[in-house]
Amino acid sequence: MIIRLCAVLVLISAAAAAQDQHPLQRDLQIITHLFPGSYDNNEQVYFNSRLDIPDDLRHERVSSEVRRIPNDRFGEHAFFILDYLYEQDRWHPRIYTFHMDKEENAIRMKLHMLIGIDGEPYRNAIEDMSLLNNLSPDDLTNLPECDLFWKPIIHGYHGVMKEKACVYEEGGETVYADYQMMLDDRALWKGDVVRRVSDDVQVNSEPEVLHKQLRARWFTCNMGFSGEGTSGNFGGIRMHDQGGEYFVPQPTEEKPDRQIGIRLRNVDWAMNNVAKGFTNDVFVMYVVERSGGKDRNLTYSWGAPEETSVGINLIWMITSCYITPTSQTQPYLRRPPAGPWQSPPP
Repeated sequence: MIIRLCAVLVLISAAAAAQDQHPLQRDLQIITHLFPGSYDNNEQVYFNSRLDIPDDLRHERVSSEVRRIPNDRFGEHAFFILDYLYEQDRWHPRIYTFHMDKEENAIRMKLHMLIGIDGEPYRNAIEDMSLLNNLSPDDLTNLPECDLFWKPIIHGYHGVMKEKACVYEEGGETVYADYQMMLDDRALWKGDVVRRVSDDVQVNSEPEVLHKQLRARWFTCNMGFSGEGTSGNFGGIRMHDQGGEYFVPQPTEEKPDRQIGIRLRNVDWAMNNVAKGFTNDVFVMYVVERSGGKDRNLTYSWGAPEETSVGINLIWMITSCYITPTSQTQPYLRRPPAGPWQSPPP
């Protein structure tokens, strides 16, 4: 009996060993699990200003929505990406696919661009992937020499193009793209520097420091007003904690254009604001008055970055935001601490 049991264990052990996969498969699983989400560099933009960074080194605010495409028309690991560039008021849709490249010992990311295709119809594909059904891989433009190759770094992954591989003509000059990305469980970093082939001098205005887009958590919020000059209840408001905001009209005789809103920030301190000690990151809700094209913070509350709810009661205004709405909260006896960035997937 013992001999038979040992033989069975040997067979099980051999079968388990036979299932060993290439290390790249594990990297692919991690990257494609982390990649979807909502990202925004609102904190970077705010501290660019507060630290008085020179204009040519400042970052434009960019939000990015990344969603996995649920079918395999573009490949097993395909994602729809929608960037919004605030200063330009411009949307930029595209599709990225990830693949194991054993020859390069890296995860290869192919950039599929909608060149010559009107991207406007696909703006809402983040909420409705069926809008992509009329696209096929043949409609998209992929330049293999411009693919990114991802490898592990400390606490994440770094994707870069091959050196001087993505070469093209622009403005009468031969240039090459130096596009790179970094990804961890907290942020997505991106930079798109363009350099001249002849002398490696940068020819575009992209900051040398990458755009640091923090992963956003989505909240459901409510706002209620009562008293002179204020009225109404507003519920089911969706906003994220990386500069998300929502305003409603609350006019007065003196300020007929007056609006009151809330803004959420998970503050990522770029420096200490005390002479001695360390400034902790905080999760903040602001109550903001908007009038005459200007915003004025009326008050704010704050808590730990991992808090999953926040609220303020000003008597004339009550507002609250929850990752899990109270209608969906499950009973509990003792509640364990929330994870650092607990939020349902997008």
